[in-house]
Amino acid sequence: MAQARTISAQQAKAMFAFIGTGKNIERNKAAFALSYYCGLRVKEIASLTVADVVAADKTIKSVVFLSAVKTKGKKSREFFVNSTAKQHIAALLKTMPNAQANEPLIQVMGKRKAFTPNSLCILFRNLYAAAGFDGCSSHSGRRSLATTLCNKGVNIRLIQKIGGWSSLQSVTPYLDANEEMLKNAVELQI
Repeated sequence: MAQARTISAQQAKAMFAFIGTGKNIERNKAAFALSYYCGLRVKEIASLTVADVVAADKTIKSVVFLSAVKTKGKKSREFFVNSTAKQHIAALLKTMPNAQANEPLIQVMGKRKAFTPNSLCILFRNLYAAAGFDGCSSHSGRRSLATTLCNKGVNIRLIQKIGGWSSLQSVTPYLDANEEMLKNAVELQI
């Protein structure tokens, strides 16, 4: 199976705009933000509860702890929530005024039920396909985050920590080299 396509910041904006024209807008934007801005795997997104992301003072946490049962490899980890992802999570929570702390953050339409990782993969695939992004999957946001950070000169060990990869070797397949990056690289020799 081919690697998931990466998307640029401009394409991510187009994706958010497309999601804004459909159903379950805030849920889908929050799920996409967790993938694209936080680099979460679908298993991790599907397992999030309201309590995972909301602090005691009702603000969105900047750092979220994931227990081992919520991650790949059964190792607990933290993930970091940037300001844009926080805005999307806050917008989603406004549509869930009576949500309990133990309820899933990303819920199946019309139910207070979590997606399975597989059903969330299907949601991502369908959103990308409907938006015209061929070759994208639930891993596209994660790969895009790693590639963007690498392109901006972020140390690979930081990228490893941000994405929760167990080793440096497991990070490298997520890094994508595009034509612009290659042109910039050869210009460094001057």
